[in-house]
Amino acid sequence: MSKSTKSALFMVFRILALPRHEPFSLQSRAMNEDLLDLLKASGVDLHAQQVTLMRHKDKRYPLVKYIGTRALTLYQAMQRRTMPVGSLLIAFHGNRPGHALLLGIWRVEGVVPAGEAIRQGLLEGSFEPLTEDWGGYYHDLCELDLLAHLRLRLEIEWTGRELAWRRVLRPPKAARTRGATPNPCEQVDGEFHTRVGRGYAITAQVESAIPFPGLAGASLVMAELRMALRDATWQQELASVTGIYLITDERGGQHYVGSASGAQGLLQRWTNYATTGHGGNRMLADVLATGPGRELDLRFTLLETLPASTPRREVIQRESYWKVALGSRTFGLNMN
Repeated sequence: MSKSTKSALFMVFRILALPRHEPFSLQSRAMNEDLLDLLKASGVDLHAQQVTLMRHKDKRYPLVKYIGTRALTLYQAMQRRTMPVGSLLIAFHGNRPGHALLLGIWRVEGVVPAGEAIRQGLLEGSFEPLTEDWGGYYHDLCELDLLAHLRLRLEIEWTGRELAWRRVLRPPKAARTRGATPNPCEQVDGEFHTRVGRGYAITAQVESAIPFPGLAGASLVMAELRMALRDATWQQELASVTGIYLITDERGGQHYVGSASGAQGLLQRWTNYATTGHGGNRMLADVLATGPGRELDLRFTLLETLPASTPRREVIQRESYWKVALGSRTFGLNMN
């Protein structure tokens, strides 16, 4: 067995060894299942700690592009109001009216004034520009593995005032005034509070966070690529592909054209990029060195598929054609 074949097999085995989670099936749960029941079943004690829900709809930033990254953590770290140390933050994307799609879960490790955090450089890598005079607080957030397998897969109902994008779950009060009618929602100091007696119905759960669109539709930003490489369908399809691919720096606008062939085809090549960010390309590595998280600006697109039996010489010829067509030697990141 050649050295290159051993390397390819090792890369695939490493992907297949990534931790698997049992898929969450709506059919296997009661029809009235909601987010709070799911949290309780996952070991979250809603009576012992505060849980803050956030539904983001800021069209200035493509938040899904940053899922699972420090950039998304930093985006949520700066808040006008403090969240208690030890409390949980559960973030969602406002994918459609009245609903929310899970982005992730974080635990608050510490809180400092926003100006101090900016002076200390704690927001390095954030995609949201902030200055020292920004009022509020910086939260040191630790992203948890809790429900990580349901990112971009779990959708809940977001009822009531949709403008209330930040909702705080409060444990039920131990004692209430006799005769008082329980109110599942409260407005306190401009903040929307919800007692844990109110649930958030689960409305949908898709099989894959990044559904496979077919080879003709394979175009993924880095965060999506890293998630797709955990999916068996993506692994199988990419491993079968010999072809030409394009990497686009969506911030700088430059292109890199490459080719993939051999035993594991595009799977091996794109896995290398997902791991290193630059895949060994010197000019691409220079781009990534300009700032933390720059690899998140890269988009991977399959330009052309070729039969697996295509000789390497012909693959290189097609790669050269695309380099000329897209000007990636003159204006892009290809050196040859």
